[in-house]
Amino acid sequence: MAPISYKKYPSWLFYYDTIDSTNICATQRISAGMAQNGDVIQAGHQQKGRGQRGKIWEDEPGANIAMSLIIKVSLPGSKFALLSMMVAHVVEQYFADLFPDWQTAIKWPNDIFINDKKASGILIENIWKGSVWQYSIIGIGINVNQSAFPPELPHATSLALECGKTFDLLNIITTIRAGILNLIPKLEEQEQDIIHAYNRSLFQRNREVSFLHIAEKRKFQAFVQEVDSEGKLILLTTTGIQRYEFGSIQWIL
Repeated sequence: MAPISYKKYPSWLFYYDTIDSTNICATQRISAGMAQNGDVIQAGHQQKGRGQRGKIWEDEPGANIAMSLIIKVSLPGSKFALLSMMVAHVVEQYFADLFPDWQTAIKWPNDIFINDKKASGILIENIWKGSVWQYSIIGIGINVNQSAFPPELPHATSLALECGKTFDLLNIITTIRAGILNLIPKLEEQEQDIIHAYNRSLFQRNREVSFLHIAEKRKFQAFVQEVDSEGKLILLTTTGIQRYEFGSIQWIL
């Protein structure tokens, strides 16, 4: 399916009314040699939108943002966690600037919460050629103008629900895209600043939280400390400080 071309859309934006997944479409554009750094795939509705751990990202057609930003990478592979933290920081900071009264936070690794409810999810997928990191596809879902969520999503919210206003989707996409692209060249030199900003906004930091250890199928309590430069979550447990990779534990809300 060809993207719809509207004069109001910039040349870097490829919009589809309905698509399986913006990340899949971005991958296909890269494989076909059609992708440029900074291109964005946007969908009015995703039929197979993907979230973390294989979950489906639900969206109300036309009300929310489903986008994938294509980045041509010139970074060492060891900096993937830093890229993920930077993207989460840019989205969280956008929300914080939008309404300073909101309590915004980053739930590890990169869900964005407003007033203790999820407003955005991020899924980054990478394309490698041998050991060389070539592209990142930054998938971002934002609940924007959706006015209600099903009962099975009690922790979901939208920008509109939190402030009673509606938003222009293109303005949000343009601002977030610019924020990410502006920081990409500075990623390594500003590494410590990015990590600090991410941890400053870390969801439930210094609080006791319930987790599920996935491999052991065991629930446990721990105090959230911070996230390190490798993207590992540092917890204070009953046995001391422990570091966990993404996918090894699950946050219990």
